[in-house]
Amino acid sequence: MKWIEWVIAISLVVIGVSCLTMAATSMTNPDSLRSYLTTLVKICIWTAIPVLVAVTAYLIFKQKRGDS
Repeated sequence: MKWIEWVIAISLVVIGVSCLTMAATSMTNPDSLRSYLTTLVKICIWTAIPVLVAVTAYLIFKQKRGDS
């Protein structure tokens, strides 16, 4: 992929996470920036866990096959 495609993909992911965070925050306490940031961190952590598991599994399977 070209760098502009990466920029577009990353910006769409950031926009999506931001919208998800705003929706989750509006259900709890919409007037607090601290609540927004706490929800954002929780969403980012829960998003990062499956990505880390997938990358780890990929690296283990790649190493077992003997590819370098």
